[in-house]
Amino acid sequence: MKKVVLLLYLPVLLISGELKDALIKVKNEHKPLLVYVKSDSCQFCEKMNEKTLNSPLIQESIKGFIFATADKNGEEAKKYLPPTRYTPTIYFIAYQGSKFKAVNVVKGYLGKEDFNLWVEDTKRKLGMDSHNSNSVSVTSTTESVNDGDIWMYDIASGMDYAKQTGKQLMVYVNESNTKWSNKMESETFSDASIKEALDDFVWVKIQKGSAEANAYGLTPTLVPTTYFMLDDTTLVAKSEGYFDSKNFLLWINYAKSKIRSSKK
Repeated sequence: MKKVVLLLYLPVLLISGELKDALIKVKNEHKPLLVYVKSDSCQFCEKMNEKTLNSPLIQESIKGFIFATADKNGEEAKKYLPPTRYTPTIYFIAYQGSKFKAVNVVKGYLGKEDFNLWVEDTKRKLGMDSHNSNSVSVTSTTESVNDGDIWMYDIASGMDYAKQTGKQLMVYVNESNTKWSNKMESETFSDASIKEALDDFVWVKIQKGSAEANAYGLTPTLVPTTYFMLDDTTLVAKSEGYFDSKNFLLWINYAKSKIRSSKK
């Protein structure tokens, strides 16, 4: 899995701050860092903090991590982190080969069980002991940190982000480690023409049969299935099954035409 190299090289005379101090500890103590990025206008930050990060499950799971909080609009976040478009965002950072690298990036609110999958996946990638002997890799849900920055994993957060930016929603329902889901993600969604065509959409990825999918009535017979929606989750188009880039582009254009019609 590719990793993003952070913008960070630590000058000795920088003014002290929580994130900078945490990064120095990462380097000196050889521990990974979990950075929780929030903002004053964030709708789901308090929920992420109280329900997920402070839950006994996560508190136990992140015992081997250094923890830091950063404000999206603060000087430290701008200086030391990649550009953060949405909050809450979590960066899992390690010091490897004389550089700080983001091992995983999680954008939007996640419940404690789903977030713990990312914690355990980070531990696995860094060779740390896991508290969960049955931990599941989430590598299949994001091929790189760049892709992870595209995807969100919570529909409510996706709606919030869409309304903030004037975009619409694309909700992709997959099933981990299945042939056609993997092919759709590794080939179709990674195609530059598809990324460009979907620039007007917030990308949300959820698992078939998950509580998130069931809560919104997304129970497709086939996986993968892609739902194109307005920012209030009104459905405008649904593509069922795998499509290569050429044919999926037809679905995107059809969805855009339906969206334009709905606004007349």
